[in-house]
Amino acid sequence: MDCIERNGVDRVFHLGGMLSLPSENNPWGAFDANVVGTYNILEAARIKKMRQVVYGSTIATYSRDIPGETIDDCTIQRPSSFYGVTKTFGELAGRWYQRRFGLDFRGVRLPSIVGPGAKTAHMSIYNAWAIEYAIKGLPYEINCAPETRCPALYYKDAAMALKILAEANPLRIVTRVYNIAGIAPPYSAQELVDAVKRRIPGARLSFKPDPVVVELLRELGSLRISDECAQKEWGWRLAYPLEAMVNDFIGEFEKYKSHYL
Repeated sequence: MDCIERNGVDRVFHLGGMLSLPSENNPWGAFDANVVGTYNILEAARIKKMRQVVYGSTIATYSRDIPGETIDDCTIQRPSSFYGVTKTFGELAGRWYQRRFGLDFRGVRLPSIVGPGAKTAHMSIYNAWAIEYAIKGLPYEINCAPETRCPALYYKDAAMALKILAEANPLRIVTRVYNIAGIAPPYSAQELVDAVKRRIPGARLSFKPDPVVVELLRELGSLRISDECAQKEWGWRLAYPLEAMVNDFIGEFEKYKSHYL
C-alpha cells in the first residue's frame, strides 16, 4: 500500500506467484504467495481505491470432472494441483471484490508461457528450455513423453493479451476471467523438438519423462481450450504460432544475449 501511494498507482497487473512444481513441493509457501499475496493485492486496491486489477490465472484451474472434450469459460474448475487450487481462489476472490466493492477486476487463464530467461522449473518449462538450451549449445532432457501436448503461448502474445484486456471498454467485459488457448491445436513435445532442430540442426534434445510431470500434463493435453469469449469481447488474436514463436525466441535471445547468459 505504501508503494501504491508513493507512486500514484491506479492499476496492478498481478502476475507474481509460486508455480506448479514448487507449489506441489511447498504448498505452505504457495498458500502465502498465491492466496495471501492475491488477497493483499485486492485489499490494497480496495483501500487505495485503485481503478483496476488485471490477474494472471492459469488453465491449471481445470482438471477433474470436465464434461466433453472442450474447455470453455463455463467449464467446472476442479484442479488437481495445489497451484491450480490457489489460482482458482484468486479468480473467485477477484470476482467477489468486483461485485462487493466495484473493483474493475479482469483476468486471463494463461497456458504455459514460452520465452527466454525463464529460471523456475515447473511442469511445462520444457517449452522454453528446449529452445534456450539449444541456442546455448547445451544438451537438454525433456521431462515428458514425445507425444505430450501442452497448451502454450509465446510471451509476446501473453503481454499483448493483458494489454488489450486492460484497455478494453468495461461495457464489453462480461465474462471477466478469460481462457487463452495459446497455440492451437497444441503442438506435441516432439513437434517442438523438430521445430527447434530445423533452426538449430545440432540441437541435443532428448526425452526423459518424469512421472509427476507426465501425470500433471496428461489431462490438459488431451482437451481443447476455447477462447471464444476473449475473441468476441475484446478482440484477442494469436500472433505467434509454433514456427514463428521459435524463430522470434531465437532472435530475441541473440539480440539480448548478454542478459540471458
